[in-house]
Amino acid sequence: MSYCVNCGVELADSARKCPLCDTPVLNPNILAEGNVEPPFPSHIELPKGARTRYTAVILSLVLLLPNIVCVITNLLLTTHQLWSVYVVATSAIVWFLFLFPFIMKKKHKYWTLAVDAVATAAYIFVFYYYDSPTKGWFWTLAVPLDVAVFLSIAALCAFFSEKRTILHSLIAILAALTTLDIFVCLIVNLYRKSLWVTYVTLILGISCLILLLFFIVADKNYRLRAYLSRKFFF
Repeated sequence: MSYCVNCGVELADSARKCPLCDTPVLNPNILAEGNVEPPFPSHIELPKGARTRYTAVILSLVLLLPNIVCVITNLLLTTHQLWSVYVVATSAIVWFLFLFPFIMKKKHKYWTLAVDAVATAAYIFVFYYYDSPTKGWFWTLAVPLDVAVFLSIAALCAFFSEKRTILHSLIAILAALTTLDIFVCLIVNLYRKSLWVTYVTLILGISCLILLLFFIVADKNYRLRAYLSRKFFF
């Protein structure tokens, strides 16, 4: 004796659908006749975000296996030199920069950037600790530059979180590059006086500043903005 799962009415053994509410009758003990579509999908369809994270997890496991092999080989065969540290560090920075953002959700993008900044600093520290004849440059040079780069990226991400025009986007990018260029020059010269760094900084900074001022004027001037829009599809 069987009953309708929707309305509870008693069904005949040969019923294919409920006579009261037309709900299909699916009896797993009776073989379906003919080409009948199964009541369940033939494969599992994951949401787009879940598929991306699932793929990132699989690639993470694939990336982990050669590192385990390298560490075991290093510890068993060449114990006089820890070359596997560089392999593991390189794989780790690749994972943090390219796979970790896909595992995290979009609403955590600033945390992702912070983790990437720390991972980049840790990667540089490996070479500083194991393979640097001169000491002191990590904290006074590498860390400030690392923080400056990732703060610039975070500022641009915050700016582009809303839809912007091409002209405003160019202004924001040039402003970030000019600021970063000046900061890099200051940090490098505080660590070690270098005229060529100053010259390069001046060339890049002045170039970016001229372009920045031009686009600001173009944004304020309607006729110039219209001309650029016609010529370059701004």
